[in-house]
Amino acid sequence: MSISVGIVSDRSFLQQQNIDIVEFRDRAIGLASDYFVPAKAIDELIITEFDKTTVSLNALVEIGGTTGIGSTCYSSDTTYFATHYGDIVSGIGTTTGNNTGIVGIGSTQVIAFGQINLDSLQVYRYPKIENDTLDADTDNPFSGEGAVGLGTTNAGIGVTTVYTRGGGGVAGTVFAFVANCNNAGIAASIGIVTTRYLTIESAGIGSFVNAVNLVKSEKTEYQFHRWSYDRKIATNNVGITSLTSVLGIITGTDFGGPY
Repeated sequence: MSISVGIVSDRSFLQQQNIDIVEFRDRAIGLASDYFVPAKAIDELIITEFDKTTVSLNALVEIGGTTGIGSTCYSSDTTYFATHYGDIVSGIGTTTGNNTGIVGIGSTQVIAFGQINLDSLQVYRYPKIENDTLDADTDNPFSGEGAVGLGTTNAGIGVTTVYTRGGGGVAGTVFAFVANCNNAGIAASIGIVTTRYLTIESAGIGSFVNAVNLVKSEKTEYQFHRWSYDRKIATNNVGITSLTSVLGIITGTDFGGPY
């Protein structure tokens, strides 16, 4: 048997294997697409609730960070924040009034303050296996993996949706107030928003995140299958190209052939 017969046989095997792989790849594509539908829908529900947390946290800063209600309204009591905000406030400390921007306070009055951070919403993804950034030309499907912000333009992607309370940027500074000012409605307003944020908005996101991540784990499995099939086709194509080149050398006359 001539060398060319073996080369043709090897090339035909790779070509047929690519044809067979397409069936399995298309099945993986279909299943990944099926799972993407609920993943996207649940992510969009999460985004809606997440936007509500941003509104609430900014509202707390607007209420608790006011600087114009009179110098006698501000307190040095750092326990105020846990009492009225739960665990929302961080970076708690005290400073003198001249560092606060509060109207009418001098350098001797001590004021308790804290910081409120916005929440963060991200998605952990493997770009090499995602539809919009699919790349089977390299050996590592995990290349470029990491977390990116989750929004309406990329809902449904990734292996996990990640919601982190206080993981975002700084919303602003809040101050401690004395009881008389609390009775004027500040404490009541803080309590309403804090309760809504902690028990409804933030807590609700957690249940959605758990659900979407179960769906995304199945979606991601089929995306990896699809990448593997595409990668095999790509490596087979390299082999087919190489064998075709060798066949041309073996069967041609330029290099002393045919052999």
